[in-house]
Amino acid sequence: TIANAEDYQRVLSTSRPVFLLFVSAHCPACTEAVPLFEKVAARYPSVVSMVLDCAQTPRHPEVTGTPTGLIYLDGQLQEKLQGFGTLDDQAQVVEDTFARYAS
Repeated sequence: TIANAEDYQRVLSTSRPVFLLFVSAHCPACTEAVPLFEKVAARYPSVVSMVLDCAQTPRHPEVTGTPTGLIYLDGQLQEKLQGFGTLDDQAQVVEDTFARYAS
């Protein structure tokens, strides 16, 4: 759970890659993105992955819509995904993104 800026820093203070997926309960695309994200994340235990509901998480300046994925390495933002692309490409986009950062 991310309750404040200190929680963000705690999560990001790891040498492992961190993939944060920001979602909203009222977002139809998030309904598809969350199970896909969780399925792929389970195959990459070296990546810290979290699904964050925007209604229960402090606002992040990089998140202007949902779903948004933010990938951090050594506490620094490396990549931002606004959505996962077309329905046909989503599984490959998520898989490729995790594979790029997994060790």
